[in-house]
Amino acid sequence: MAMARVRLGVRLAALGGSATFLNRQKLHGSSCETAEVTRISYTSTMRGDPHAALTQIRQIVEQSAASNLSSQVSGHMCYDTKLKQVWQVLEGTPDAVRQLWEGICKDPRHVVDEDTVNIQQVDHRAYPVGWGMRCTRFEPGMSSKCEGDCDKTNLMQLMYKSVMKEEAVQSKGEMVNEIVPRAVENNSKNGITGWMLYNDRTLVVYQVLEGPPEKVERLWDQIRKDRRHSVLEETIRRRCIKTREFENWFMGLDEVEQTAWMAQAY
Repeated sequence: MAMARVRLGVRLAALGGSATFLNRQKLHGSSCETAEVTRISYTSTMRGDPHAALTQIRQIVEQSAASNLSSQVSGHMCYDTKLKQVWQVLEGTPDAVRQLWEGICKDPRHVVDEDTVNIQQVDHRAYPVGWGMRCTRFEPGMSSKCEGDCDKTNLMQLMYKSVMKEEAVQSKGEMVNEIVPRAVENNSKNGITGWMLYNDRTLVVYQVLEGPPEKVERLWDQIRKDRRHSVLEETIRRRCIKTREFENWFMGLDEVEQTAWMAQAY
């Protein structure tokens, strides 16, 4: 498995279209039928107040983790508790993913951002099957002090949310083609692993770093001083961990891309 994640591919314009797309692929015997893995990603917004929405997210993740394992579906969810926004990716056989996606489309607990739906046929997984459904939550009001005793594990996880400055993002591919490759190289030298979600629509970055505490803190000092983005201080969280959650990637990347009309200048 490559350490640097590739960007997700084919985008479908509408939620209804994406739900029926998988059915058409099966019926007409196209490449979806022979592809090893179908991958879907999307964003959505939970209904209700933040507390109720968080409770529902916890229930969804708990139920999905077990059911996904039994159907050999893997995936990852990123949840912003303040905005009630969900980003999720699912991977598995075309049949298994189609059944899950049909349920997601009909779920009244959230509203899917229809033009963010990505469907891609790939020949290998990016997320381990054993994950089932892992959820990474970004919450305001977290303490910047480290949770737990890192002397016992020598592993720390640091997570934060930031916003890229528009004038600093010179091109659409800068995050993917320049920043992340450098991070992969540097992290590999320092035993740091992690994951990043970049929303090209809002310029928001969600990032998780894992590794020896002193090396994570050294990297973090550089990141927070980077003038290309503004760190939301209330989202910084440090905690000691026994095992890495993103051990497969020196810096895994997923991206929510702009639609064609959003990228146009008027």
